[in-house]
Amino acid sequence: MEKLVGRVVEKKILEDVLASSGAELVAMYGRRRVGKTFLIRLVYEKYIRFEFIGVHNASMEELLENFSFAMKKAIGSPVDMALSKTWVAAFHALENILEPVITKGKAVIFFDEFPWIHTQKSNFLNYDNNFRRY
Repeated sequence: MEKLVGRVVEKKILEDVLASSGAELVAMYGRRRVGKTFLIRLVYEKYIRFEFIGVHNASMEELLENFSFAMKKAIGSPVDMALSKTWVAAFHALENILEPVITKGKAVIFFDEFPWIHTQKSNFLNYDNNFRRY
């Protein structure tokens, strides 16, 4: 295990979230290249069951293809997963592959570089007349 210097408070927060009896959402943000991903991987290394990394300026199709590859890796399959055409379908597929794993204990689903996942080109969140940015 690599040594972590400092980040005692942040590490404690992540450990407390993991000890929670319910589902939790953690959003970590800050300047680039300060060790956010390293900290999450270090603290949650035994519990990460799915990891997806956003790609700068990627289209929805490219992101969905990478999402498919991440699901393949999560289940250790040598066979490519079917490509989803929408994010709803992709998350439904993720739910199906992770459900047996999650019921066995703690599981971390890790989305890295989230701002690069949610862009206009990615169509990650559809905006309509009922949902507007403010």
